[in-house]
Amino acid sequence: KKSMSKKIKELEDFKKEFFSFLEHQQDGAVIVDLMGRITFVNPMAAQICGYEKNEVINHHFRMFLTLDDLANGFKLFYNILKGEYSTNNLFRIRRKDGSTKIVEVNAAPLHEFGKVVGGLAIIRDISKRKQMEEGNKERVEQFRQLDQDLDGWKKQISELRHEVNDLLAELKRNKKYEA
Repeated sequence: KKSMSKKIKELEDFKKEFFSFLEHQQDGAVIVDLMGRITFVNPMAAQICGYEKNEVINHHFRMFLTLDDLANGFKLFYNILKGEYSTNNLFRIRRKDGSTKIVEVNAAPLHEFGKVVGGLAIIRDISKRKQMEEGNKERVEQFRQLDQDLDGWKKQISELRHEVNDLLAELKRNKKYEA
């Protein structure tokens, strides 16, 4: 009896430390139950979604996904329930104010006594990174265009140089005959 109560106490202590760890993460952390209802959300996840923590608890995760990403969100959820881990999933989430953010989600099943009891998702807001990548793509295209323009200008300059040299040569020949 004593060893069982000791193990229960150790498990409770571990859970406290685990939730404390999640609570202080720089990334968002969300835990869902087997029905997809949110049972835990850390401050960063609430901030990313634009909600208060208490507005999120007991709601289904689908309320945060855009329609375009709903099917992939459910696929990820069911894979987690099957015990699979998943990394680098990109989703657009709907915020409380109606705006969207792009997030990267890494997810894992949560087990208790050998059975999956839910899932943990670590969420990172990558909206700014994606905007920078898009901006970089535009800049690369502008540089490509500039490079093509420079090649065209080089060709025109080369042709003008030949024309000027031809004219100068003709002028020299004409001056020889005049002298």
